[in-house]
Amino acid sequence: MTSETFPYSHKVAGDRLGNEDKRIVLEPNEAELARVAKAYEVDGVETLTADLTLKPWRKAGVRVVGTVDARLKRTCVVTLEPFVEELSEKIDRTFEPVSSRPRRPRDLNDEGEIEIDLETLDPPDVMIDGVLDLGAVVCEQLALVIDPFPRKPGAAFETGVAEAEEEDEPAPSPFAALAQLKDEPKS
Repeated sequence: MTSETFPYSHKVAGDRLGNEDKRIVLEPNEAELARVAKAYEVDGVETLTADLTLKPWRKAGVRVVGTVDARLKRTCVVTLEPFVEELSEKIDRTFEPVSSRPRRPRDLNDEGEIEIDLETLDPPDVMIDGVLDLGAVVCEQLALVIDPFPRKPGAAFETGVAEAEEEDEPAPSPFAALAQLKDEPKS
């Protein structure tokens, strides 16, 4: 995960956390909010706040837990009216240095069965050179929850009366149209 691919960056030394939890509150400035809005194709980002706690994980890893709250300016895909969407998401991710990754898969156990370590099914993310970009973590979480087709609360597609009447009648079969063409006299 490199900060060049994310519109917001806030780097911390993950390898220097020690044995204590560290609380960090991130609130991007206006220019950073504008970059986030442009990157994720929303009309605007009014606020973006991440309240995170960094916790030591294993020997050299970091666990990031907390919440990301955002107020986004959106345009409803149904009514085309602007509205404000509020998001609140929890974060719980782990990171470890590159060198702590196993180089090869686990061997078979004594009975010849493959043992599956549940932690390897969703392995931790990697810190590069001990640096953890919390801004990138926040951007990833935000990107996962932004609705690509936003609807204003209460907005619904409306159908006309004529469309409702047509639904009551069965649609003509395409084969019936072909049979009708076959039965027509040739000129």
